[in-house]
Amino acid sequence: MSQFFTTFEYLQSPVWVFDIENKAIIWANSAALPLWEAESLSELTSRDLGQDMSDAVEATLNDYLQMFKRGESLKLWWSYSPKSKVKNALCHFSGIPSEDGRIAMLVHVISEEASLRRELAFSDGSNLALLFSSEGKLLSANRAFIHAFGEQLDSLATFVGDIKLAEKWLHDASEGQVVNHRKLCWTGRNYDWFSIDGKWLADKQQLLLSLVNISQEKEQLKQAKYQSEHDYLTGLLNRRGMINAIHASQHSSQPYTLLFLDVDGFKLINDTYGHAIGDKMLRAIAIRLSEIVKFNGLLARFGGDEFIIQIDHRQVDDPAQFARKLITNLNKPFHLKEVGELSIGCSIGMASFPNDAKKIETLITQADMAMHRAKLRGRNRCHHFSPEMAEDLYRKMTLRHHLTLAMDAEAFELYYQPIVDLKNNRLGGFEALIRWYDEDLGQVAPSEFIPLAEETGQIVPLGKWTLKQACMQLSHWNKTYGKRFTVSVNLSRAQLHASLASYIANLLEHYDIDAKQLALELTESAMLQEYDDAKQCLVDLAELGIELHLDDFGTGYSSLSQLQNLPITMVKLDQSFVQANNQSSRAIVEATCAICDKLNLKLVAEGVETLEQLEYIQECEFDYCQGYYMGKPMPAHELEQRQFNLFNIIPKAS
Repeated sequence: MSQFFTTFEYLQSPVWVFDIENKAIIWANSAALPLWEAESLSELTSRDLGQDMSDAVEATLNDYLQMFKRGESLKLWWSYSPKSKVKNALCHFSGIPSEDGRIAMLVHVISEEASLRRELAFSDGSNLALLFSSEGKLLSANRAFIHAFGEQLDSLATFVGDIKLAEKWLHDASEGQVVNHRKLCWTGRNYDWFSIDGKWLADKQQLLLSLVNISQEKEQLKQAKYQSEHDYLTGLLNRRGMINAIHASQHSSQPYTLLFLDVDGFKLINDTYGHAIGDKMLRAIAIRLSEIVKFNGLLARFGGDEFIIQIDHRQVDDPAQFARKLITNLNKPFHLKEVGELSIGCSIGMASFPNDAKKIETLITQADMAMHRAKLRGRNRCHHFSPEMAEDLYRKMTLRHHLTLAMDAEAFELYYQPIVDLKNNRLGGFEALIRWYDEDLGQVAPSEFIPLAEETGQIVPLGKWTLKQACMQLSHWNKTYGKRFTVSVNLSRAQLHASLASYIANLLEHYDIDAKQLALELTESAMLQEYDDAKQCLVDLAELGIELHLDDFGTGYSSLSQLQNLPITMVKLDQSFVQANNQSSRAIVEATCAICDKLNLKLVAEGVETLEQLEYIQECEFDYCQGYYMGKPMPAHELEQRQFNLFNIIPKAS
């Protein structure tokens, strides 16, 4: 054993060897002396540690001895009282052979209480012990238990709070079965949670319970569970909390409707007043919603400015009416001390259990879809989920996948629709229109895949491809026909960035195209979104000599003051005004002509499909027109086969 002593003598952490049978320390290193309040090794080894040792502690040590004989070891917090001073240390216990062949206990202190208070907080009371007779009477409690809880406890039945359970533990332990539980128990002073490990001492017909007080751990777990299931800002349930609450209650088997509420106009509040005011607004919204929902169901904050409300059909028989009540109440002004009154609206989607779906996660998705449908229909309203929405979503997901594949394969084609110069009744140019045919999906309309490309960001590479293809076609026509046509290409707002002008300049140079041959079309809304940022890009393009056209005029929200400041040269009146044969539409057509005349802008009529429409726009002195009456969009090879019909392109009335 001297070899072991030499090994541990110079360790800075305390180490000692304890003779379990004789209840004495037979060796200790110098670092262990202060921990035992000992002045010397001889003074320490002369102590009789069994003098006031309880039966519970003695039983525990004997149990350790059996473990050491099996080659096992353990680590736990140990409480002891040298010279009546209670100390706690995190120790590693293992067996070591003594000189007479018996097994002693080697104790290596990993950390004492003073140096590891934080770990102690999680492990307090880990060496508590109770010893019971075969009838369940308390025979002994170790000093750590008495110090923590007093001496009022008298029996196992009192401890576990159930006579039959106490009898079962005694029976199971005596039969060699495992007694291992986590339970709320009465200590004689209060209720605490314990991790309990029971061992039957067959020679004495006694039950030894080793305890770890896990009350603090339970409280921390409870707090952690609360935090994981509640929104920190509003105190409401969060998404996880809502799902767990529905699963854990009878609501999961009773019909209910799930409402997905999104606040309209909240981003404007954040952008205007900052996130601190936005957070106060969200708390105010949560309070108002809570007052309305009350006992009618569950309320949760889904995230951001979105809320989920579960409405029990036993409390509310008309969820749609309840949703409208929510909308009405949220439309009332909110008063915040810092900024005064603020107004918002909301859009609500609904899905019902079990009619629409049986899984809460599916219901959330469905209600979310319905909420977006409510927004599309004008906001500040509610809408119930329908299977068609799921089909639309599936279609969108399928389109997105196929669009990605088509982008990689450049599986698109440009069609060209003639634009007629009404001053000389000749071909003035073409509008390039992208077309996509997919082997699985068939012909996909631009109105379906262009918005998706804008949403996913694929519109930027798709737009570059379109510009390149149009320039290649212009170059081919220039060389083949010796006539320089103009081709207009539609642009998305996402393409209006600083590098666009240089990209187009390189294309013009590479394909030897005059800048006047290329026109770029943008819608009103695209022109005017983030006006200052877009304007510089448009100015750079205009300086190249490229014409800029304002497409679908009359359908956006143009400000005439901005309109005259943008470097555009042509306005394209939306076809809805050209095709509508009523007094109000004609008034808009004629007003547009007057505006363009004053601003010296050329004017194009879109969607001309009849001779009557053509004659009317000629009467209004439009500069150009396009539409099916003059020619449908066609691929370049088909136009070439028709030789463009350069002269007398306008059909004659039959």
